[in-house]
Order: sequence, then structure tokens, then C-alpha cells
Amino acid sequence: MNQPSSRRASRRKAGTRTIRDVAALAGVSSITVSRYFNSPEKVSEAVRERLREIIERIGYVPSQVAGGLASGRGRVVCAVMQNIASATFADLVKGMTDELQASGLQLLLANARYSRSLEEDAIRAFVGWHPSALILTRDDHTPAAEAMLGALNIPIVEAWGFVDGRPFHQVGFPHAEAGTELARHFLEQGAKRVRFVLPFAEEDFRATQRAEGYARAMAAAGLAPDVRRADASDDYEAGAREIAALKAGPRDTRPQAIIFTNDYMAAGAILHAADCGVRLPADCAIAGFGGAGIAASLKPALTTLRPGRYEIGQQAARTVLRLLAASPEPEPVASRTLVPCELLVRESSKVVLS
Repeated sequence: MNQPSSRRASRRKAGTRTIRDVAALAGVSSITVSRYFNSPEKVSEAVRERLREIIERIGYVPSQVAGGLASGRGRVVCAVMQNIASATFADLVKGMTDELQASGLQLLLANARYSRSLEEDAIRAFVGWHPSALILTRDDHTPAAEAMLGALNIPIVEAWGFVDGRPFHQVGFPHAEAGTELARHFLEQGAKRVRFVLPFAEEDFRATQRAEGYARAMAAAGLAPDVRRADASDDYEAGAREIAALKAGPRDTRPQAIIFTNDYMAAGAILHAADCGVRLPADCAIAGFGGAGIAASLKPALTTLRPGRYEIGQQAARTVLRLLAASPEPEPVASRTLVPCELLVRESSKVVLS
């Protein structure tokens, strides 16, 4: 009968070389090696070159965990995206990455899928890594997440939207005003019946904010808001169904204009309109949101409100870098950096009054 081994199996480690190994091979102190990674400008060019050659040869990777424990924070900026697969958040990430890459900070991402509880889980996991800063893409966190954020002494930036009264730095634009701007675009052309189509997923709270801004503009004009939720999860299919429903409705009560929550829903409507016998924009004017690349190539070309997605990511990263470079004392008032949207008016949104 085999006897149980008295020795534990050795754990697999990410790397077996230590900072002391690098220092010994280079003939310098461990402090110099640490300075090479964190403040390379403080190390002579000759020593930097020698360390670079040794590090590449032996495959040494500095421990982020150990560095975080020693300094109180790691060399990472953590960001929680709401839908990491979307073009919107991909552009945000690119803006952050391009701005951070020269600083020696690495960007770590989590995907919350528009879930407050998943965002809370991501924040809790990230805090355990002692990040240098957090970038979040919502501002209505769970109470537990708010408590965690309030206890942190690192830069926290809420990117993508603006909400009054928040204690953290914000970079973005007020989504409600975006909805208002799209509504006014049609109201100023004399439209009385303007519809706003929300996405199938109720979790997209930014779309809801834009719908609220649209509704306020309609009410201010003395008109009844008409907000519908799409009945298909696929954006193109949702747009196609909306245009089919418009064709089936009475002409004297159908909307004269439709604001879709994103450009892909609007594209679905435009692509399906001919099959339904709907002439755009003669039978109904259309606008979207997002500034998708396909918008200008559609027939008719799609009017869209384009947010500065890349610029928001870039400015969020710049805010982090500014705060990290400042004194340890936090700024007395949380900053707000507005990155405005651009209304690209094209053929699809020309209202034809009958």
C-alpha cells in the first residue's frame, strides 16, 4: 500500500527569478532594479541597458502583487466596462490605453454586462490588487460598491456620463441632454409625432436617460412623448420590426420621426424599409445615436448624434495621470470634463410634413 507523501507538491509559479537575481547578475542593488521599473529616468543609461539585456535574457517579470504590497498600490489602472464587446466601449478602451501606455501603467478590464452586481464584484476583485486608480462607466453603483469606493484613497473616475452630485471625477456628457437634442432636431422641423425606441435590454440605463431627455423636450413643446421598447434583442431585427409596425399603422397617427437608441437599430429600419414599402424619409424621418461607421453609407444616409468615445477614454486616463502626479491630498472638488457630442445631420432625418 502506498504511503501518503509527507511532502506537499510544489506550487507552479508564474516565475522563479527574483529581483535579487537580476540585481546580482547586473552587479547593482535591488533598489536600483526596482527604480529601473518604476522611475527609469533615475537610472543611468549604461545601467538601464545592462538591466534590459539581463531581464530579457532570463525572462524576469516583476511581481505586481509584491510591488503593490510594498508601495500600497500596484502599477495598474482598473476599468469596469458595461459591454466590452460593443464598439462604444472598445473606443473608450483604446483611448485609455493609448494615453496610459507611455506612463508605465497597465490597464486591466472587467465586463459588467450592464449589471450593478457584476460591477460590484469587479470593483471588489480589483481593490484586492491595490490598483493605482479605478475608471468606472456607470454612476449608480450598489450601496456596497459606493462604500468600497468611498473608503479608497486612489483616483476614481466615472466615465461616459454626467450626473450631478457625484463625489468622484467625471468625464463624458449628460445623456439626457443628448436625447433632448435629438428630439429638438425633429421638433424644430415641425414634427408633432416623434417616437423614441429603447433597446430590448432594460439594463441599458444610459439609453433610458436619453429617452428621459427626449420626453422632457416633447413635454416642453406641449406634445405627448411616445417611448417604445424594442421587442427583439438583435438591434437590426428590432429596427426592422419597428419599421414594419409603422407601415401597418394608420397614416394619420403613425410617427413622423423616430429616434432609435443606437445606430444599429436605425440601420435595421433603413435596410428593411424598402421591403415594407416605406419610403425614407418621406414616410418617416429617422435618427440614431452613436456615430457608427455604417451610418454614412446607408441609403438614405443616417443622421446620428456622435459622442467622443475615444476622447472620453483618453480624457479619463489623463484625469487619472493628473491626479497621480498631484500631491497626496485629494483635490477639494471633483472635476467634470465635458466631451460634447456632434450631431451629424444627413438625409434620413429630413421631416416631410403632409
